[in-house]
Amino acid sequence: MKFSLAWLRDHLDGDTPADELAAKLTAAGMNVELREPATPIDASGNSLPASVGGSGGHLRREGGGVAQGPPEPDEIWDVDVTANRPDAMNHRGLAREGAAAGCGALKPLPSGVTEGAAKAGDLAKVTVEDAAGCPRYCARVVRGVTIAPSPAWLAERLERCGVRPVNNVVDATNYVLLDVGQPLHAFDLARLAGHEIRVRRARAGERITTLDGVERTLNADDLVIADASRAVGIAGVMGGANSEISDATRDVLIESATFDPRRVRATARRLGLKTEASHRFERGSDRAMARTAADLAAELIARLAGGEVAAGVLDSNPEMPAPREIAFSLARLSAFVGCAIPSEFAVKVLAALELAPRVAGDIVTCTVPPWRMDLELAEDLYEEVLRLFGYEKVPSVLPSAAAKPGRRLGSWPLTERARDALAGVGAAEAFTYSFVSEAAEAAAAGSPLAERGGIVAVANPLSARMAVMRRSLLAGLAEAAGGNLRRGAESVLLGEVGRVFFARDGAVAEEERLALALAGSVGDWDAVRAADFLDLKGVVEAVLSELGVTATEWRPASAAVLAAGEGAEVGQNGRVIAVAGRFADAAAALDLPAPVWVAEIDLTAAATAAHVPAFEPLPRFPAVAADLTVRHKLALHYAELVAAVTAAGPAWLESVSPVVRYRGEGVAPDEVKTTVRLIYRHPERSLTQDEVNAAHFALMDRLGRELAVSFS
Repeated sequence: MKFSLAWLRDHLDGDTPADELAAKLTAAGMNVELREPATPIDASGNSLPASVGGSGGHLRREGGGVAQGPPEPDEIWDVDVTANRPDAMNHRGLAREGAAAGCGALKPLPSGVTEGAAKAGDLAKVTVEDAAGCPRYCARVVRGVTIAPSPAWLAERLERCGVRPVNNVVDATNYVLLDVGQPLHAFDLARLAGHEIRVRRARAGERITTLDGVERTLNADDLVIADASRAVGIAGVMGGANSEISDATRDVLIESATFDPRRVRATARRLGLKTEASHRFERGSDRAMARTAADLAAELIARLAGGEVAAGVLDSNPEMPAPREIAFSLARLSAFVGCAIPSEFAVKVLAALELAPRVAGDIVTCTVPPWRMDLELAEDLYEEVLRLFGYEKVPSVLPSAAAKPGRRLGSWPLTERARDALAGVGAAEAFTYSFVSEAAEAAAAGSPLAERGGIVAVANPLSARMAVMRRSLLAGLAEAAGGNLRRGAESVLLGEVGRVFFARDGAVAEEERLALALAGSVGDWDAVRAADFLDLKGVVEAVLSELGVTATEWRPASAAVLAAGEGAEVGQNGRVIAVAGRFADAAAALDLPAPVWVAEIDLTAAATAAHVPAFEPLPRFPAVAADLTVRHKLALHYAELVAAVTAAGPAWLESVSPVVRYRGEGVAPDEVKTTVRLIYRHPERSLTQDEVNAAHFALMDRLGRELAVSFS
């Protein structure tokens, strides 16, 4: 944004060197990015050689005329004003920043307008039909103007700030805009039907030709300035060609208003129309300045165009809302910054920014002026003081910390153990999105672990693929496994540790989970085969063992997420802590190219059930192994068989492990032969074969009686 140095000095009482002023503004956050000498012009508007007046020339404005004086140096500054500071997008606002930075005092604005006998209320009428879109609308009337080119000093200042001069009336409104930041518009009063202004919503399909000569179609969300019969301007954006100032204009109505920033922004973007007015209105404008700017523009037009200002202002809402107040602690300010900030400096800075600070002990209360829309919290005031104090003055000191080892809190120890367990079984760790599609959520929902609460919908999803929060890790992990298979992977073993989300009692609950996905081939190079349930079961048992979970029960599962007859639930103490099996055909929505075996473990339940591993000395006495072949019904689960064998054996039965299962010739269709290996070991002495035989036959006898099994 371009500024004139000479113009800035009109608002500052002092003679701070240009270099110092630029440096202090930059340090305060108003970055002066470029400084160029201004080309001087004479009283007729012609360019002078650069040698005249040194770095530039300046024509002093005296009253309503122009006085040629000694050329005054001027520079054109390109200043980066951030979007949250519309109050500094004008010369007075930037001068206020300079005053706060210690570069002089801010001069008061001139007040008072010489008015004629005619009353503005008798010459025009203003009606605001949409007060939300236009909180305040002020209008002044100037009669008997003569349209002519602007004087050289005015044209010079506008051109140096990148604004093309038009005529004395239009240039006066642009001058006030650049001077105090309030966008204005001048209407030819004679071209307003009924000499009336109505601020209303546009009618659907309503058309208007704007000042740039383009016909634009409006909709019902747009706010327009209209007369008694048609729209004459797009509020906060651009005026209409049907009421513009021309050489024939004699009476002028000056608009100075405040518009809803969101409405202006939406209209400007939809129409692709970026103007000086919309640039400021869409960031917020000073409601109090609307009246002041109307007075300044009316006085300037009367001086430049020889007219007479009608008495009074047409003001739709002259009452100002109560100003906001923000209080903060001086001690807290220093603690926030990290070094001592002198209280006198803080109060001086806030006063220079016209925040009217009031001190009561350690508490400072500031009244936020209407042009500072960006100040809402005490931290905003901290920043105001700090940027003028100087960030470079804050010492670069690391905060003190206790010199003792830290520790992981919450679920971190559990999830780290789970990741170690995944690494132990050779799984590659995967990371999938917590957001999933509704189809993926449905595919993984039919599981005891996924039915612990309702679905959590995302309020503003990026796409339909991220519409809800996952209740299971299985869908995302199965899809990742399928993606690896499609890209040529022959064997896939993926693992993930993450959280799932449930809607419970009006809140969102989270649980820690571990999931596995196995697909493709397994086995040695000379014995490759397709992965099956037993491969998955071995991986899950290894992971549970690493987590310290023992004495689990595997039983067939009827969960919809798993294919019928190819899934299992893992329980402990009557509670399901894991599911495992082949991902169901219902997952066709995931486009899996081959069967994917999946498992999900409830880490919270696993942590509750886990025992702390403890070292046991190596056995001193030899073990005796004995195989036992049991013929039993298919309905008898292996876990039930092992539990019965363990209960029937002696105290020195060390372990029971599977050897082989046989179904075929000599075995009924509803039966199976299961061979298990029993390891007998006494902790205090060696066992004799007779002791082992006696215990072995006693165990068989009890099993035959309790389970109705045979051993043939």
